Amino acid sequence: MVSPATTKPKVDYKKLLILVVCFAVYFILTSLSTPEGLTENGQKAIALMLVAIILWVSEVIPIGVSSILLLVIPNLLGIEPMGDTLSNFMIPTVIFIYSAFNIAQALTGSGLGNRISLIVSSLFGTKPDRVLLSFMLPTTILSMVLLDIPTALIFGGLAYALLQKNNCKPGESNFGKAMMVGIPVAAAIGGIGTPAGSGLNILTINLLENTAGVQINFLQWSVIGIPMALILTFIAWFVIKKMYPAEIDRVEGLDDVKQELKELGPLSTKEKKFSAIFIVTLILWFTSPFTGINATVVAIITAGVFYLPGIELATWDRAKKTVGWDSLFLVGAANSLAMMLVSTGASEWIANTFLGGLSDAGIIVLLFAVSAFGVLTHLIVPVANAVLAVAIPICAVLAAKAGINP
Repeated sequence: MVSPATTKPKVDYKKLLILVVCFAVYFILTSLSTPEGLTENGQKAIALMLVAIILWVSEVIPIGVSSILLLVIPNLLGIEPMGDTLSNFMIPTVIFIYSAFNIAQALTGSGLGNRISLIVSSLFGTKPDRVLLSFMLPTTILSMVLLDIPTALIFGGLAYALLQKNNCKPGESNFGKAMMVGIPVAAAIGGIGTPAGSGLNILTINLLENTAGVQINFLQWSVIGIPMALILTFIAWFVIKKMYPAEIDRVEGLDDVKQELKELGPLSTKEKKFSAIFIVTLILWFTSPFTGINATVVAIITAGVFYLPGIELATWDRAKKTVGWDSLFLVGAANSLAMMLVSTGASEWIANTFLGGLSDAGIIVLLFAVSAFGVLTHLIVPVANAVLAVAIPICAVLAAKAGINP
């Protein structure tokens, strides 16, 4: 009997090369003479942050694994004590995002998400441009209080079925392109509306508090974020419909959607449970400046309520699959490394060296420079948490020098 030939696992030389680059980047940067105004630990912190960004962007090691690994390295390199690194990892942001995943799970599990998408799909009529708006605007609004991806999936699923009914061929139909670009763009825009809309918002709030001592509550953020999100959605809708002029004059299949909605009947018990709980959650979020109840506390209690006997809108078996554990670890690690830049003085040195000339500029110039830095950096570094981890501490220093509230 011939034994089957043993196949050796293939070595991914590209990943090995990236690891070599990571080591080279760190050792080269830390071998250079320490610039004036920068401490040795600050130099190490900058080098380690660059390595972290390379690891996260390349995913040579799974993001969750590299994020946890980066928590112990500062201690090994003598940059920061382990206790400080870990305390800066387990922040309210991580708990809030975990809770948000559970809230999204409860929404989809209750069936209310599907009902909402059916109700709004024909909100503005059957003309293609108006149908596009009837998908984008509700996506934006729902994304203000839910994470972007679940919201995009809710509306994207319904849009896909509608496109099939209109014989829109993937890659060829302009109306199909407009819908499938418009929905995720609207979800991303809606994410800036309130702190609950994106983990990035909560991370920003946490970084501002830790680096600059500035506290922003749920209502303060929303007063600026909601109008901005709505305005940007209409701008995005206008641009997208011009970029992809629809090849059809009327969208068919909306009558089927209305029939499907009719067949759903009145709100189910699960939908009523979710609605009642989430309405209370929203009230507590928006009134947090007056009640003094932290938004993260509200979020974690809400997530826990969904698991209670008699409610059971979420299950741990589903949570294990739907919660973005990589995202949680990444947010914590990004915050930890950002605080390392602050504690070692690296962020102040970067701000003084590269942006020091802007401290005397006007507020408009500063806002433009900060926005441009964020956009251009994010085009190069697709991991938004890493961009924030570098940008927020630097902006806090720059604002202080310019005499502006960070």
